[in-house]
Amino acid sequence: MRFQMKDLLHICILSIGIFLFVIDLFIINVSLPTIQQALDLSNSATQWIIVLYIIGYASLLINAGNAGDYFGKKKLYVLGMAGFTFASILCGFSTNIYLLLLGRLLQGISSGMMVPQGIALITVLFEDAAKRSMALGIYGSIAGIASVIGQLLGGLLPDQSWIHESWRLIFLINIPIGILACAAAYRYVPGGQSNPRTTISFMPMLSLFILLMGIIYPLIMGPELHWPTWSMLLLATGIILTGLFLKKQRKLYQTGQQALFNFSLFRNKVFNLGLIAALAYYMVQDAYFIINSNYLQHHKSYTATMTGIAFVYQGVGYVVASLLVSKLIQRYGKAVVLTGLSFMVIGLFFHLFVLNQVNVPSDQLHLLFFFYGLGCGSVLPALMTLALKDIDKELIAVGSAIYLTIQQLAICLGIAFVVGLFLHENGKTFFQLHHITTAYGSATAISMLLLIFVACCIGYLPKKRNSNITAQQNNSQ
Repeated sequence: MRFQMKDLLHICILSIGIFLFVIDLFIINVSLPTIQQALDLSNSATQWIIVLYIIGYASLLINAGNAGDYFGKKKLYVLGMAGFTFASILCGFSTNIYLLLLGRLLQGISSGMMVPQGIALITVLFEDAAKRSMALGIYGSIAGIASVIGQLLGGLLPDQSWIHESWRLIFLINIPIGILACAAAYRYVPGGQSNPRTTISFMPMLSLFILLMGIIYPLIMGPELHWPTWSMLLLATGIILTGLFLKKQRKLYQTGQQALFNFSLFRNKVFNLGLIAALAYYMVQDAYFIINSNYLQHHKSYTATMTGIAFVYQGVGYVVASLLVSKLIQRYGKAVVLTGLSFMVIGLFFHLFVLNQVNVPSDQLHLLFFFYGLGCGSVLPALMTLALKDIDKELIAVGSAIYLTIQQLAICLGIAFVVGLFLHENGKTFFQLHHITTAYGSATAISMLLLIFVACCIGYLPKKRNSNITAQQNNSQ
């Protein structure tokens, strides 16, 4: 089945949203050490550069579907793209950390507007099931390619010598892409009709954002400030208020009123195990890039360009494995994920020995990153499918939104806990590995334990598969 030219045009335009979101998620990982040095930032400030991006995005995900219906999917997509472009200008020309953080928050909020609408518009424009599946497959492939490009550009751009403070290029390159995407979407994408009768509540989203900040803020600032009393009180208060918020939302759902979550989903054991597994897995996923990028550039004399190229091998491994997983998961189920997790744990174990060299050979590092990427590519695309496999078809969209929200929150927790441990641990050597710092060794060991915990959760999942879940749910990044 072939696409017409206008079909390909629609897919390309609507994929730009996920392309920009993923690129800016990965491009910052490699370039973060350069930004920290250029702006003379504290360790906690570098964590906020990523965390605010994720929290802004996650806060809008739950109500993204209703927002698209209320305002119109096309209108929200164009508005989100315009907001992302403006936020990129703010980041690119920021003169201090506060403007940069504001820009990153606005980038995240704008992504939360445009990314879900891009997926929704594809499902609306392609009514034929076969074409829709192919379109979503292309969409997911573009997201995977964006992650590889982001890591490469994150290394190449900060090392450019023809422009002063070349790290700004990682944000400025978004501007022409965003302007063209806004114009193309407005001109060529059919308008999604708005439905003012759709109910949408902004207060729960705002409450969720405030509660997340109340938990994440002390987790990031606490270690740097040596855990003052106020940080522990704020963390405890945030956890208690979050529990009360969820209790209130559950009561609203039980009484038939509008609630932020569909709590019937949490009666499904498979879904609950899938969410717990995702929470632990994504605490490792993004932290891995930040930790290894920082360590290679600060301790192993790798330039940003050398680091970016090394991470491309990880991305290639991911793409190779993910292309195979969509077929293998249907036949072998959770065994594919368990194999991928084994690859990741073994890969992290060998990270300690390969990096325990004064001069790390690039060929060894590239092979190691490729091997680890094979594991990531075997786990990430299948994890969401396994979590949603026993959910009724009419609840898949809601379940996907909850899963993706947990995914983003887990990344924040990983940055707070795992990256925080790496940044604030002061030990010199890790056991008998004299060329590995305690910070790197401890963070890697914690990551291995989290992945083993994920494997335990996956191991408890039943083998029975539900045919309702299709390949389109693999487009989680």
